[in-house]
Amino acid sequence: MDLIFWIFLGALMCVTEIFMPTFFLFWFGLGSFAAAITSLFADLMIQIIVFIVVSAILVIFTRPLALKVLQRKDSPRKISIDEIVGEKALVIETIDFEKNRGKVKVNGDIWRAVTEDNSIVNINEYVTILKVDGTKLIVRKEEKK
Repeated sequence: MDLIFWIFLGALMCVTEIFMPTFFLFWFGLGSFAAAITSLFADLMIQIIVFIVVSAILVIFTRPLALKVLQRKDSPRKISIDEIVGEKALVIETIDFEKNRGKVKVNGDIWRAVTEDNSIVNINEYVTILKVDGTKLIVRKEEKK
């Protein structure tokens, strides 16, 4: 009976973790699984102690490491706006103000773009970034030399 309870509790906590924005219940789920193994040869009091100790150790020692790994992978790269102003960007989708479209690639990042004078710039041409306006770039077509 204890074995089924601990397995159910562990599975419930691990599944619930999927729907929670924090990374916390998973460690208690693992503590429940440790208590389930303990239930095969120890009484209820020992099972509860194992659950508490294993869960606490996992939360204290591994949660900070797991959060660092997750933040590193999931967080967007931060850039300074001043870093790209004045840079040249490659047009990867024709910039056309009337059709409300246009994308450029600069330093490996893709941005929506419009020209300062609403002119059309074709794919594979270069533009100079004049300023950043929210999530789009204001650009000027490079003059052909």
